[in-house]
Order: sequence, then C-alpha cells, then structure tokens
Amino acid sequence: MTSPAADFIVLPPGRTDRAWWLACARQVQAWASEQGAGLRDAVWLLPYSALLPVARQALAAAGGWQPRVETLATLCAQLGPRAASIGPGPDAVLNRLRAAQWLRDEPAGAAWARDDPRAFRQGVEALVRCAQSLLAAAASRPPHERAGWWAEARALLAGGQGPGGVERQLARIALEWAASADAFDADTLRRLRPSAWILLRAGGVEPLAESLLIEAAAEGTACLVLDADPPPHDLFSLSRQGQPPAEGSCVDAEAEAQAACAQVLAELEAGEAVQVALIAQDREAMRRVRALLERFGVPVIDDTGWRLATTRAAARLMALLRAAQGLRPGRSDSTAADQRLDWLKDDPLGLARPEALAALEASWRGRRLPDDAKALADTLWADAQARLAPLLAERRRPLADWLDRLGVLCLTDPLEAARWRDDAAGRAVLDALRLEPQAQAHGAWQALARRATMTLDELVAWVDEVLADASFVPPHDAAARVVITPLARAMLRPFDAVVFPGTDERRLGAAEPQPELIGPALAEALGLDGPAAQRQREALAFAQLLRLPRVTLLRRQAEGSEPLGASPLLERLRLAWLAGPEGARELPRVRPQLPTGVRAAQAVTPPQAVASARWPSQLSASAVEALRACPYRFFSRVILGLGEADELDRELAKRDYGNWLHAVLWRFHHERIPTTDLGIDRRRLHDAAQQEQAASAHADADLLPFLASFEALVEPYLRWLHAREAEGWFWSQGEQERRIEPEALGGIALQGRLDRLDRQAEGRLQLLDYKTGSVAGLKAQLADRSEDTQLAFYAALVAGDAAPEAISAAYLAMDDRASPVELPHARVGETAALLVQGLGDELQRLRAGEPMLALGRGEICEHCEARGLCRRDHWAARPEGGTP
Repeated sequence: MTSPAADFIVLPPGRTDRAWWLACARQVQAWASEQGAGLRDAVWLLPYSALLPVARQALAAAGGWQPRVETLATLCAQLGPRAASIGPGPDAVLNRLRAAQWLRDEPAGAAWARDDPRAFRQGVEALVRCAQSLLAAAASRPPHERAGWWAEARALLAGGQGPGGVERQLARIALEWAASADAFDADTLRRLRPSAWILLRAGGVEPLAESLLIEAAAEGTACLVLDADPPPHDLFSLSRQGQPPAEGSCVDAEAEAQAACAQVLAELEAGEAVQVALIAQDREAMRRVRALLERFGVPVIDDTGWRLATTRAAARLMALLRAAQGLRPGRSDSTAADQRLDWLKDDPLGLARPEALAALEASWRGRRLPDDAKALADTLWADAQARLAPLLAERRRPLADWLDRLGVLCLTDPLEAARWRDDAAGRAVLDALRLEPQAQAHGAWQALARRATMTLDELVAWVDEVLADASFVPPHDAAARVVITPLARAMLRPFDAVVFPGTDERRLGAAEPQPELIGPALAEALGLDGPAAQRQREALAFAQLLRLPRVTLLRRQAEGSEPLGASPLLERLRLAWLAGPEGARELPRVRPQLPTGVRAAQAVTPPQAVASARWPSQLSASAVEALRACPYRFFSRVILGLGEADELDRELAKRDYGNWLHAVLWRFHHERIPTTDLGIDRRRLHDAAQQEQAASAHADADLLPFLASFEALVEPYLRWLHAREAEGWFWSQGEQERRIEPEALGGIALQGRLDRLDRQAEGRLQLLDYKTGSVAGLKAQLADRSEDTQLAFYAALVAGDAAPEAISAAYLAMDDRASPVELPHARVGETAALLVQGLGDELQRLRAGEPMLALGRGEICEHCEARGLCRRDHWAARPEGGTP
C-alpha cells in the first residue's frame, strides 16, 4: 500500500531492548537530517500507546529535537473535540442503544425483540460491529474516493435470497448507518501539515496510517516507514539472533497456571531489574495465574484490565436491581430471597442493622424466631421494600427515568454516595451507566435515553451488558515487575522475559472468528479485515514476541476429557528452528515447578477446647442437648457461634412442614372457643391452614405433599382433641417464650419456646411438643428418660407454675399412620430437676477451665456439622466405638 515516494527502512532483528530503540531513534534523526525535515514539526506514529514512553525515552537519550510521538487514537484526541455525527462513534454503549432503538422502531424489529430478546441483542451487537468496520474501511480511503466505495458496497450487499436474509438485512442497515457519518477523524488528520510523517509498522499494515502516508507523499511531504515486521516467507527470522524459546506442556489448566506462576517466579529471581511479560491469551487462565502470584506476594501491572462486571461495585449494583426484580409477582420466592439477601448484605440499610439482617436471613432460611427478632426482621424488610419501590414500575419507562431513579438510590445519601465515588471501580460504574448528573448532559445521549423505553427486566439485562463490556484497570503497584498484557500489546516492548500460557490449538493461531454479518469473501472484496487477515496479524504479533531474550511457551494437553494439540503457530515455529540456516535445532523443553517445602508429619489429636471467658447469657434446649451429646459440639455451636446455613433455594422439607403445622395449630387453638361440634372445629382448622398458607407465602405446589399429610391428620387430631377435653384437659398456651435463671447455673439463663401447654382444673399441667419425625425414633429417645433433654428442659421452664408431681410432658407425633400419638416422658419433673443440677455441675467445671473434649463416637458424629472442625476423621488414634 505504501507509495514509492515514501522512504522505507527495514529495522534490524533481535531483541527490542533500549539499545534497539535508541538505534531506531538515531535512524529517524539521520533520515530527517537527510530530508531536511525539522523533527520538532514531524509526527511519528506508533502501533499502540504502550510504546509511547519507550519511544520518547529513546529520543531523549538520542538528544536533539524530538518529533511528536503519537498513535492514531492519541493524535485524534489532541486535535480537538469530535464532530457531532449520527454515524457510529467511539461510544459503544451509545452505539448499541441507537442501533437497538432503530430496530425497535420497525414492527418486525419490535416483534423480534419481544419474541427472542437474546437473539435480538446478538443482532444489535453484530450490527454495531459491522457498521464500525465499514466506517473504518471508508475512513482509510481519500474523501474523493468514498462515494464510489459506498456505491460499490451497496451493490455487493444488494439482493440475495434464501438463508441469511436477516444477516443481509442487518448488514445493509449497518452500511447505511456508517454511510450517514458526515465527519471523519481521519479527515482531521489529513488536514495536518507536519514537516514529515514517520510510521513504525509492527503487527501488520494499519490501513488508515498507510493511507495518510500515501496521500502526504503525493503532496510532497517527507514520509518514512520503519518496518519491524519479518518478511512473509520467513516469519520467525527475527528470533534466530538469540536463544530459542522454550516450550512446556501441562496435563490440564490448573497445571498450566501453576507452571506459568513458577516460571514467572524463576524469571524474577534472575535480578531486581528484570521485567516479565505475562501474555493474557486466556482470561480465565490468567485469573488463576494472578491469584497464584498474589499468594507468593508478587505485585502485577494488568494492562488487560478486568471486566467491570467482575468488580465488587458492579456486583453491588446488580444485586440492587435483581432484588427489585425479585419483588415482582410471579418470581420464585427462594430465588428472590437469595437476591434480596445479596443486596441487603452490602447495602447501607442492612449494614446499619446487623441484628435485624441476621434475623431476616434466619427467617428466610426457615428458622423460627422469637417475637422481638421477628419484629426486627419485619421492620427491616418493610424499609427494604420502601427503598426498592422506585424500581418497581409495572410499565415501560424511558431509560433516562430508570437511570435517574438508580442515581437517587445510589447517590442521594452522602455516605452511600461516598462509597461509590471514593472507590475507583465505583466511579467506573457510575461513568459507564451515566449515573452522575454531569454525565447525562451529552446531547445525543440525553435524547436517545429519553426515547428508549425499557421494562425492569430489559433494564437489568442492559446494565449487565454495559458492565460486562466495560473494562476497569485497577491501580497498580509502581514497583511491580510483572506485566499482564495481551499478545498484540507486547510487540517491541523491552521486556527481559516472557511467559506465554495458552499456546494450544484452541487459543492461539486457530481461533474461530465470531459470527459476522459480512462473510470472508465479501469482506475481502470490501477491504475489511477477514479471518485470514486476523490470523496474519496474530502470527506477526507472535513472531514479534519471539524477539525477546527468554520466552517460555506453555500449553495444556487437554481441556477436560478433550485432548488438545499444540498451536499451529507453535508447530510452525518448531519447523522453522529445525530447518533454519544455522542448522537443525529443537526447542528446549521446560517443566516449571512451584516452590515446595518438606514438613514433618504431625499427629492429629482430639481437640481440647477451653472457653472460660466467652460464655453466653442464656442456653436453649438444643444448646444443652449439644453439650450433653459432645462438649466440643457445644463449643463450636454455642461458644464460637458456628452453624450450617440452610440453602435459600432449597425445596420445602419435613422441618418446614413441622414449622407450618406448629403455626396452623397455634392459630387454630388461639382463636378457638371449645366446642363438642366436630364440624365446627373441622372448618376452623381448615380456615387456620388456609390463613397460615397465605401468610407463609409458600406456593400451593410446594406444600402439596404436606397438605395431603395434613388432610389425613385433621379427623384423627380433632377426635383426639375432643376426647382429651372430655378428660378435662384444655389448651392454655402455645408458642410461648419462657426464661428462667436457676441458681445452680451461676447466672446463665435457660430460654425456650413451648409448643403447647395444657391445663386441668385440678392445677395439673402437661407440656406437649409436636413432632413430625418417626414414632420409633421418639420411643428410642424416651427409653432412658435421663437421655431425653428436650422435654426435661421444657419442664424446667415451667417448674415454677406447679409442683413437680403436677407436671407431665409428652411428645405428640403428628406424621404417623396412627397420629396423633402421645409419647409421655415419665416423671418429667424429677428429670427436669436432675437436668438443671447436672448442667450446673458441668458448667462449673467447664468455666473453671476443664477442656471441652470431642468425644468422636456414637451416631451423632455421622451428621455433626463440626466434624470437619474437630478433624475427627484424621485423629491418629480412633476412639473406642468410633466409626471410620
């Protein structure tokens, strides 16, 4: 493409260190002197911005006047504001929004967006990419040739029947959109009149830069092309001046990441001034390598940046939007609860009220709460719903309205606004979505945001798309010596070593191009970059990388169960070294290994926890049961406060049915007036079940299996109840909190909730505890009354209400064929007194410093959540009677 009037210098092969750059700068000076061109008025164009400081330092070292060193993008940015145009611009968000709105304006496009939103978004993406490619191709042509080029493009895209009709139509729309551009940055560059144009070519031809030089040379301006690329017939000739690159193969992705980390560590040990390039060919693999480097305390500079969507600030905003989504009718309650909890745990509303948030989470996880905790949870959730109310529109709203509402939620409160504005990622989120008031003042954006309308679901998808496409480069340590960079941005940089994971056949040299609206043949006819040109650019970037002194190429041998071969470029490199003029040489093999250490094996012994200063103010029945079953389980549950969290998205289980049944029976008895009419009680019990089902928000389908059990229980329960009332027993209290402070416990209270307390006229009391477990299990639990903690604990709570001999207790089995079945605890008053006394003695010993031993035997160990904490499966000596 270069005009014969432009001078052409082939730069020497070898390492692109500071000496190479200094020689390059002196060549530029010598050439300018020969041409009589003043360097201070010349422009030197580089392939990409990371080379700007390198070239400027070389020119400073060479001395004398310096040319203006720029890339095409930086030069355009310095020549003044971009002219307004309805054509595709540099703002990707604005481009997509405009393209989507144009398509929706047509009935067919609106139907497409409604019927297949995902395909519609993909079509919008393809349309924008196509329009930008066509615009770039037109910009590289002189203004007087563009009209003919547009006409030729229209002719090539016209007509055509059969498959691909949608793609052809989108391509024609993209063409007309690109052709509507009435201002080109390239034309601003063409109006420049430097004393000389200097172009450094690396990684292939840049059409616009080459076009500028052709036109300038034709007008008599001195032009120079510095060609750093290898000749097409000998792609790897640049690397033969030094040592050959090394290659290593790894069994899988994890082994590849570890090998890359190990090689970087080895390169850093070569000296304090060593700078290592880590090539980011695979974003997922690079995240793992970076995590390993952080583990070894190695700071990095990440040129690639992160997807903005992966930052905590973006996650916080998406949690807010999805929490609002979850409040709409028809959403799965379990999924919605998960989304709400994610939001509240990082929102000022939840952060300011940790106790209420913990209670709300416990409630959503199906736990029964004390009345005061339930009140806290209900108040917090009411405030949360009020906070989300601005996002709960039932109809479509303009995008500008949605963003105004989001801005109010995020930026009205000074403390919340500071969280966003004081965080680099938070500021990037605000900028990407135009949530700051000044960001919405752009005329084109403002008009389009007011015109484009969205539902809440469409808004969430749009925000997610914007954040996923935006990049965020976090602040880095200035002393970092490892640079993560893509392959195309590693060319000609003066690195001392390169580690390149991902040189397999899937990631390097043979990647499938993304679907485009214009096929390869048509793209070539229009002068667009097709798949062949893209592969050639990648091959040249790979060849440039091999100029550096120490290059390590790593690849994985398999992706899961699928074998992977070496990259085609790596295969070509091997052949080039085998057939080189210096004689056959193979690439050296390496197997980097992470540092390892030798540690003497240590026997794992049962823990002996001591907690003399972390005692709770009160104990529940389950806490006492844990202490009696295994002191270490008590230590983990009560002293440390640990426990397993139930899944929010779990299906309803037997425990949920039990909680629901407790609530139904309490509602029934609390509102009931005793009667002997079975029909009246039947209606009342069904009414209570319906009211509780509505209050619990459980879907009918979720409760269906348990409703069948309930229906089977109704008649037997009512007959049992009437027979019981005939004996003089009447319901007195239910779901009541009780608390006592026995002197024997030394200031620790016992607190629990009674399922049911019945009374007789003679002053006798009976505790009933509803159970939906098996009758056989309950009988086994009561076989030795001293081993039954729960009923004895509840009897202790009511010990002050009657004499011990006047108190009885029983489990009431509610989910058996013969239900309800009473399973009494004999002489429960005596057992309660013994329990309190024994508990006092045990607590006294433990508070005095006696260890809380992990017993490690019995059936309880099989389902204990603290089993991993006590390391019971790894003890050197297994306890007698323990299970393996």
